[in-house]
Amino acid sequence: MAERITTTGRYQRLRMMEESAGKAENMSGTVRRLLSYWKGEKWLFLALSLLSALSVVSALLCPYLLGCMVDDCVDLIRTEGSAASKDSLLFHLSIFILFHLLSALFSWIHGYGMSVLAQRLLRKLKEEMTRKLLTLSPRFFNDHLCGSLMSHFTNDAELVKNALGDTIVQLISSVLTLVGSVVIMVRLSWQLALVTCLTVPFSILVSRFVMKHTRRYFALHQEALGEMNGAVEESFSGIKTIKSFGRERERIAQFEALNQVVCETGRRAQIYSGLLMPLMRVLDNCSYIIVTMVGAFMASRGSVTVGVVQSFLLYTKNFQRPINAIATQLNTVQSAIAAAERIFRLLDEKVTVEEAESPKRMGAVSGRIDFKDVSFGYGEKLVLKHVSFSVQPGEVVAVVGSTGAGKTTLVNLLNRFYDVFEGSVMVDGVDVRELSLSDLRRSIGWVPQEAYLFSDTVKYNVAYGDKEAQLDAVREAARLANVDLSIERMPEGYETVLREQGNGLSQGQRQLLTIARAVNKNAPILVMDEATSNIDTRTEMLIQHAIAQITQGRTCLIIAHRLGTIKNADRIVVLHEGQVAEEGTHEELLRKRGTYWTIYNSQFVEV
Repeated sequence: MAERITTTGRYQRLRMMEESAGKAENMSGTVRRLLSYWKGEKWLFLALSLLSALSVVSALLCPYLLGCMVDDCVDLIRTEGSAASKDSLLFHLSIFILFHLLSALFSWIHGYGMSVLAQRLLRKLKEEMTRKLLTLSPRFFNDHLCGSLMSHFTNDAELVKNALGDTIVQLISSVLTLVGSVVIMVRLSWQLALVTCLTVPFSILVSRFVMKHTRRYFALHQEALGEMNGAVEESFSGIKTIKSFGRERERIAQFEALNQVVCETGRRAQIYSGLLMPLMRVLDNCSYIIVTMVGAFMASRGSVTVGVVQSFLLYTKNFQRPINAIATQLNTVQSAIAAAERIFRLLDEKVTVEEAESPKRMGAVSGRIDFKDVSFGYGEKLVLKHVSFSVQPGEVVAVVGSTGAGKTTLVNLLNRFYDVFEGSVMVDGVDVRELSLSDLRRSIGWVPQEAYLFSDTVKYNVAYGDKEAQLDAVREAARLANVDLSIERMPEGYETVLREQGNGLSQGQRQLLTIARAVNKNAPILVMDEATSNIDTRTEMLIQHAIAQITQGRTCLIIAHRLGTIKNADRIVVLHEGQVAEEGTHEELLRKRGTYWTIYNSQFVEV
């Protein structure tokens, strides 16, 4: 996406986002789904709700007690300091202080408990997202930037947590305060309560107008932020390529364009969000003035006491404040709802490679592999077209062909990273779609074309997937892969901690470590996908010798572009335009003078 966003096109991108915004919104459904994560915490939630109610009741009684104290003062003046008036004033004052302290205590406990619940929700969301991402096939990751996916764990998850930890506390308190204020105001004076409610319809209209727009732009803001994070991650990952082609300014311009979209959506969201409080304050003041005037008139007529008017003015604030707070909190929740929708879209992503309901377990694996009439494509165009061949147990079979012929695709289908469109891939006579994924992948040692190393020790990387691996076994695997001398020259040998993706090592060293990893796995099937693509000529000869050792007693499928590594294979399968063109030994294929002969001569014969 970043490649298509230019500075001049940022507003066009913003318009496109605006047109697509809101189509998948389901606020009530999203909220219900979020709250469902608290099913196991219902008793704690009920206890915290009770504490919130006690806090609100304690706070609501304070204005009433203040009105009583005002009336006590009036009586104290009228009775010229009678003992009864003094006792009543001291009693109400003591209760007033007590309720204030209780309200503060209950409110603090409730807030603390809700923050704990929010953290637990955050943990569950991140765990679910991690599990989901690890169940998705490579096809999904081909279509999504890493930075955009990471934004679900950082921005989106934190927004949801903050909204539930802080906003839910205030929202519950505001609703209880609103209901309690109405009840007490009606008991004090239904006429003044009616006057107070005159501005409520206007408050609701203002809130709905603001919420409608802020939710839309908060959703846009989160989408734009995810795209920007993806572009940043892409720039960091490809920094060497960017610098080698001198495209720094272009990448900066692309980032500025995306950043402008983020700023623009954020600005528009804040503009509407910022309108809410000023408009609500105007309505508050109008209500306060009206209640003051009507209350003064009623007090002058003796309909209510001065203390009741005083209490009512405070309850008017208590009545308007929760309305404002609810509007503000719901406005704040818009960003969290947008973030939650993004998270749930990820969690609802369809798993394209699913394990069978009753998978067949694998016992002792002999290693027979069959590709039967396999057709597959990453899009509409087929990469493999009715491919059929077999690999016998213990046989070393090489698959060669020009770039794009479908060699690596065969490995992806064998590991079941993807499922075939037609035909079947079988291990020991069983379709891989019927096997347990864990069993299938445990039986295959894989050396990928692009070496990947983790930020951990050399020993951990070689023994990856084998928690019980001993150092002697790791050393033997490294020796067979001809990387043991390189490891011993490292500062701490096998305990040397590698940097991210093995930075600091040569491409060849990384590749050798991944070969050692596959050797250590000791799986009955060994798959090497262009395993020598980053190896120099001398090391390639050592690898050929190592392959001869590590393939003994194993079924080995070697994907190769450099034909020098597979001359001694038991059999060679030649792919051409997604189909099996030829099959045979190295000498047999050269005698046929077909596709293999052409590829071989292009590599080894000078023209």
